[in-house]
Amino acid sequence: MSMMLFVGLAAQAQRGQGGQRGQRLSPEESSKKQAETFQEELGLSDDQYKKTYDVLLASAKANAEKMQEMRSGGSFDREAFQKMILEAQTDKDKKLKEIFSATQWAGYEKWKKANPPRGAGRGGRGGGRGGN
Repeated sequence: MSMMLFVGLAAQAQRGQGGQRGQRLSPEESSKKQAETFQEELGLSDDQYKKTYDVLLASAKANAEKMQEMRSGGSFDREAFQKMILEAQTDKDKKLKEIFSATQWAGYEKWKKANPPRGAGRGGRGGGRGGN
């Protein structure tokens, strides 16, 4: 599930928000939007918001760099990509858990279940609304 959340967030960031197809959000913009969502949904303090934004931004930048490296290698290794996504999500969640209170963490886990990424559970690429 965590991997699917990350994949969905990455895809959503690439597509843009609110049906703005083709418009890509920068790592800064997507991290800001996600941190704002968490602040609103989980009741993060301003200090928690800043720390959360920093974690999300560092993760987004690292993932974009890794993705670029994988794409520049010629052929795309789906298994390696999935492993990278899972490791990145696990690392990000570990860092967020240190920031969030126990109640906020429970809310985050609940939020992830209530907000599955686009295409989750549809068998991979193109199995959802509008494809990739």
